[in-house]
Amino acid sequence: MSLPNYQPTAELLQAFGFVKYSAPPKQTRYSRPSECGQETLVVYHDAELALLEAVDGQILYRFQGHVASEAEFRVLLRQVSWPAEVIVSS
Repeated sequence: MSLPNYQPTAELLQAFGFVKYSAPPKQTRYSRPSECGQETLVVYHDAELALLEAVDGQILYRFQGHVASEAEFRVLLRQVSWPAEVIVSS
């Protein structure tokens, strides 16, 4: 028995500070600045995720796969040292 794949919503990603960018068909791409570069999250049509971080012009591969829930998604972000909290704008 396989667990359902979780796909983060655009609203959640925007609340985390990600901005949607153009992407090839069957994927959605979001990015946000990090302390030392750019964090990019790609959501594929089958709910697979890819997390990439560009630092000093080089892309560092972090993760590619599926997660089962929002809680697991937040843990994944923390494991790669990305903030996983809602950004409050004033």
